[in-house]
Amino acid sequence: MSSDARPVSEVVRPTGGSRWRARRLAVGQEALGALVALALAVIALRHVVATSRVALLWYDGDSVLLPLVERSMQLGQPFEWAMSPALFFFPELPVYLLCSLVTATPQQALALNGVLVLLAVYALVRAAANELMPAARRSARIAVSALALGFVTLLVLTESSATATSLELASLLLTTTYYYGAVLAMLGTAVLVLRAVRLGRASVTVLVVLGLVAACTTASNPLYVPWSAAPVVVTLVLLALARRLPWRPVGLLAATLTLGSVVGYLLRIPLRPFVSLDPSTYVQPSRAGETLGFFAALTDDRAGSAAGDAGLLLLLVGVLLSVGGTVWAWRVRTSRTVLVAAALPLVTVVAVSVGVVVAGSETPRYLEPIVTAPLLALVAVAELARTAVRRTQVHRPRRGIRAVLALAAAGVLLAGIATAPSTARAVAQARYDPAACLDRWADGRDVVGVGQFWTIRPLATYASTNVQLLQVRDTFATYPWLVDLGAYRDAAPTFVVIGSGDVWTTAVEDSLGPPATITHCTGFDVYDYAGTSGAAVLQRDVVDSADAVRRERGF
Repeated sequence: MSSDARPVSEVVRPTGGSRWRARRLAVGQEALGALVALALAVIALRHVVATSRVALLWYDGDSVLLPLVERSMQLGQPFEWAMSPALFFFPELPVYLLCSLVTATPQQALALNGVLVLLAVYALVRAAANELMPAARRSARIAVSALALGFVTLLVLTESSATATSLELASLLLTTTYYYGAVLAMLGTAVLVLRAVRLGRASVTVLVVLGLVAACTTASNPLYVPWSAAPVVVTLVLLALARRLPWRPVGLLAATLTLGSVVGYLLRIPLRPFVSLDPSTYVQPSRAGETLGFFAALTDDRAGSAAGDAGLLLLLVGVLLSVGGTVWAWRVRTSRTVLVAAALPLVTVVAVSVGVVVAGSETPRYLEPIVTAPLLALVAVAELARTAVRRTQVHRPRRGIRAVLALAAAGVLLAGIATAPSTARAVAQARYDPAACLDRWADGRDVVGVGQFWTIRPLATYASTNVQLLQVRDTFATYPWLVDLGAYRDAAPTFVVIGSGDVWTTAVEDSLGPPATITHCTGFDVYDYAGTSGAAVLQRDVVDSADAVRRERGF
């Protein structure tokens, strides 16, 4: 800078007072955005708690995994868990344990965890907006980020069934075991990549954090690779081949993601005792045709109601934002970050959709990125509209747009305030009545029983700590799936919980003989074998099979 230019810069430099006012304004705007996000999260939680979807949040056999882990740790049992290919060690377990520290019941901890996940989605989209819209007003970046979370909340409001085997994908974010960690890692990876693209270089800090995210998430959940790492690498390489991105940062980012993912897979080697199935067992290309038919049937079922139609329409809007944003960004030769943010969701949606079919998987939750990846495209399209339309007549009624956004924010805040008391009351008062029946039967005694997966897991979560339940197959052999095998050590089960929907290869009484007593509860019966010869048979079959499984796993 020349010497005669310095006085000018000194004249326009903001004073200490103006800097303080600007800082207060920024803090106020960010706080308002966070409050809107919190209101949206509360609205989404209220809808789930008030509908049949609450069963998936609190009482589903998969959803209660982390409460069971926390309960096992409180009881001091050996940490010998048989997990699925997803281990939930990062970030799900630490986050849930923190939530459980400040809450009184598993329902409260699960509800708090769900709200935090939605707030994390807002925070990550807000970070993406900083990279995509650096020249925009802070209020515009906050508004777009809140709009993105509003899109997710609208999707949640269309979902109300009690099953995970549906195309109701947005509400899965509120649960702790349907891969929200991989979703947040996917958004976080995108933010780091966008920052490197915007700066034109990949700093050491970005590369280190990116590598850590890739390694830790892959070690915990290998879905990170097809959901995030692979789509990012493909997108960056394609844009570099098209000469829209420089090769140096692309190469560094791609190498870091690849190396981080490989390290994550290597970390899974010492964690192998915790993994119940190898992820490759989920890949069955020969079933691709059946998978197409399966998802076609799910789509028809989802379209069977007005709410389902609205949900499908919103998903289509997300896909169209990705497609349209990519075409628009390519044609107007916008900034590199906007092009990447528009193209990456498109590549992700295509990769995930095709991948699920090719893998022959009939698991709808593997499509979850089609809900969250388009949020990046939404921000990219907003920046395209801001820069490409600002000088046209379409852009003139800017005050009108601000007024509409202000009214929408006020409406969301009012709705959040109105629903917060009833939501807090429903969460605080939530109780699992079947567990209360089991507690009354136990009458304070330290008892151990067995049962099948879908029946006993919520009972094991919400029953008193003096009641312990072990998971078995229909043959009374240990079922090593999402359970702590350490709980089986020297166990002496004396009762069997028989759910109304259970199927036993051989009738329980044929296997163990007549029980001493039978107690009827809503949805299940308790067959008490204490003091009978059946108790010895039960202990032999369950404990011996658990010992064999532990030895096989190396515990």
